[in-house]
Amino acid sequence: MAIPAVRLFRRAVRGYSLVELLVCLAVVSILSALLLPAVQTARESARLTTCRNRVSQLAKAMIRHEAAFGHFPSGGWSPIWLGVAERPSDQSQPGGWTFGILPYAEELATRDLVDGATSLTAPSVYQALATTPVGVFVCPSRRSAAPIPVVGAGPFSTAVASRITLTRATRSDYAANGGSVGNCPPISALKKVTGAVANGTKIAISHAPPGNPNNCQSLNLPYTAVVNGHANHSGDRLGPCSGCSNPLDGTIYTPASLADGDAWSKAKLSQKLALPDMGIPDMQDGFVHRMSRVTAGHIFDGMSMTYLVGEKYMASDRASTGTDPGDTTVLFAGYSNSNTRFGREAPQQDARAATAPTAFGSPHRAGFTMAFGDGCIRTLTFGIDPAVHLSLSARADGAVVTIP
Repeated sequence: MAIPAVRLFRRAVRGYSLVELLVCLAVVSILSALLLPAVQTARESARLTTCRNRVSQLAKAMIRHEAAFGHFPSGGWSPIWLGVAERPSDQSQPGGWTFGILPYAEELATRDLVDGATSLTAPSVYQALATTPVGVFVCPSRRSAAPIPVVGAGPFSTAVASRITLTRATRSDYAANGGSVGNCPPISALKKVTGAVANGTKIAISHAPPGNPNNCQSLNLPYTAVVNGHANHSGDRLGPCSGCSNPLDGTIYTPASLADGDAWSKAKLSQKLALPDMGIPDMQDGFVHRMSRVTAGHIFDGMSMTYLVGEKYMASDRASTGTDPGDTTVLFAGYSNSNTRFGREAPQQDARAATAPTAFGSPHRAGFTMAFGDGCIRTLTFGIDPAVHLSLSARADGAVVTIP
């Protein structure tokens, strides 16, 4: 017969005075107070180790991809285009780098969920893809791999259907390095343009007047006027003033169809300057950008001196809501701030109600973990010199820096 808990307690304390019992309780309370922080620290240390291992896994998958195809996985087309299993992970792949590396991250079965999709099966198989938990993309200090709401993104496009609505989907806590400056690269980037550009082609720029750089002026000028009159102005950038601080997701021109995207991916960069977003995401200087095909030969600063992939920043109170502007689209969608970040903004530790959709960062107090192009993993402090952080994000700036 079970003995009631009250009777057990009475037997245990029989023979002890009230003072002795109070002393025992006080000692237990003190020991608990001392041990709890130690336990929490040990758990966070274990979670940080797991997170570092996952960053390493993603980096190795990207490097294996480059070894197999001669280029790193493409950034995809846009936030509303989903991965297509029948296509390679180059400029023709609508899905992002997260979709392209699946075969190299021991997740081929996940990719094959949408292999052979038809217009009839697409809604169900892509919903299955979107809600499949893939632990390697999730930091255990922030959240689980369970699907969260899709808020404000979609409907989504695929090779066989263009109006797929997803209500819940998994996300990535890691982002590829898109380069140093995000959606407003310097005008000097126009030097990379190949092919003739019609003199009448107009380009929007943000002009910082000398002596009053904070008084940004949006100008729409002919290509030659931009190159001849503004390329040497260090404060002037491509794109209107209002767009420089906005998330990429709101500035990307999305292909209307598969054929449109294929034609666009083959266009010269000079032709893309005439598109509504001026092709700006195609002028980035990291490992991944829209419709990218970056090779090891493009990393002039050296693989060991350039970020490849790492932890992204998020508002700590939005990890499960899908409302952070840098976490809106699904895991296997194309180029967006949900899977690509930049070095222009300082890395930060997750904080409540504070959004920074272009920044790297993490929920860890110790810092944020980044993998470099050679696969080396480092956990860097949030106090890293902004100039060093910016340079490590650029693949060919020529700056000589020391990694802290």
